[in-house]
Amino acid sequence: MTEQDAHPLVPFRHRQTARFFEIDRAGIVFFGRFYEYAHAAFEELLTAALGHSEAMFKELGFGMPLVHSEADYKAPVLMGDRLLIEVEVERLGEKSVTFRYTISGEADGKLRAVVRLVHAFVDLATFRPIPVAPALLDGLVRLHLCQGPAEAVSPAP
Repeated sequence: MTEQDAHPLVPFRHRQTARFFEIDRAGIVFFGRFYEYAHAAFEELLTAALGHSEAMFKELGFGMPLVHSEADYKAPVLMGDRLLIEVEVERLGEKSVTFRYTISGEADGKLRAVVRLVHAFVDLATFRPIPVAPALLDGLVRLHLCQGPAEAVSPAP
């Protein structure tokens, strides 16, 4: 692929509203919910990339277990806040992918949290590591989240 063939990378976007049941005693969203927000965005990304997220299990035979997670919390989220979750491929390895989830207020753009999740690729029949699933890679390229398999991606500025 030549430089002129490359598309600019763009994040996948998902919107979420902070709900009453997600609020802790301090009146803010409980910290663990940020992982749920990230996972909801991940499921939407799988649907966009594969046509249906269940396809990876039933038809394609691969799984993506989580092998590392981390989160940095920047500002509280209150009940009713509308959030924008932007997903980027931060790193694409031979047998893993790192997604970065930037969670911001939809109205004010204020950064609330950054979550990083690293997924390994496994064959569901053996649970042994496999290379990045071609179907998912094709979907990530089509969504302009990465250029191709050999690249280590840095998040967009």
